[in-house]
Amino acid sequence: MTAPHVEDAGQGFPGRRPARPAPLAGHPRLRAALLVLAVLVVGLVADIGVLASRLDHVDVDLTGGPGDADGRTWVLVGLDSRAELPAGADVAQFGTAEDVPGARADVIVVVHQTDAGTTALSVPRDVVVRHDRRSGRLALAWRHAPDQLVDGLCQLGIPTDHLVTVDLAGFAAVVDAAGGLDVDVPEPVRDQPAGLEIDSAGVHHVDGATALALVRSRHPEHLVDGSWRPAPVDPDGRASAAGTVLAALLDQVQSTVLRPWRLQSVAWAGTGAVAVDPHTSATELAGLAQADLGRLDVLPVGEPSGGGLARRATAATAKAVTAAGLSCDR
Repeated sequence: MTAPHVEDAGQGFPGRRPARPAPLAGHPRLRAALLVLAVLVVGLVADIGVLASRLDHVDVDLTGGPGDADGRTWVLVGLDSRAELPAGADVAQFGTAEDVPGARADVIVVVHQTDAGTTALSVPRDVVVRHDRRSGRLALAWRHAPDQLVDGLCQLGIPTDHLVTVDLAGFAAVVDAAGGLDVDVPEPVRDQPAGLEIDSAGVHHVDGATALALVRSRHPEHLVDGSWRPAPVDPDGRASAAGTVLAALLDQVQSTVLRPWRLQSVAWAGTGAVAVDPHTSATELAGLAQADLGRLDVLPVGEPSGGGLARRATAATAKAVTAAGLSCDR
């Protein structure tokens, strides 16, 4: 499959440094470029206080929790709430806040950072945990309180050192601010209720609305012999899509480091879109954005039973959590 074309940066091997480098005065374009870069970097530093003030905070208490003796664990939650829809979104595709009240944890990604490297897991939203002395899907734990989601993850052996949330509108805005994403689509796919339609296989550069539709897709169809047909049922399809899109987003965000004007746009959109626990700073959040996720796996859980969505944690779940270096004793 042909990868998207990437312009060469034009920066060859520097070779040996000349004994007496030519003065910048002799290179007006280079001098101007460095001046602009310096101004932009200073502007970003000056904006840190402003950016930090834009971060909302999640009402959750992580102090006194299990912590992470080996590194730190971030829990990233994509919230499905109709209170704020992406710009230009069709209400018919999303529903109103009256139709779908409250917020659900639609996407849950766990990033575990250590000196040895970073591991990441996409946690299926339909895995069953206990909350309020009942059993229910992890996605619904958020409706009770953020602490319920943190406790539910701990039941699976996953601690939470930092909690970050983003809503539907915010996610699309961050993708657009980053200039869109490159995603590899193995075959044509559409999901009309989610607002998704990509009519060819291969690498596509998608905007925020399409990236969100890929994550939200629950009933995809594939183009087979010229007609759209329901895709085979895949309980992990949504979690897999979330992992793919998140990895692509991090790649795009990291590429903005060499383009400070784009970096500032992403930082502005990001700090206006996310909320963090009270003890997570904007600087720590920026550090997370530079993490090398590598492979992002879906946490294995049991298959749905009884015609419903609920899925149970299994021995494979515990094994995968342990292999990722995670443990929780909350």
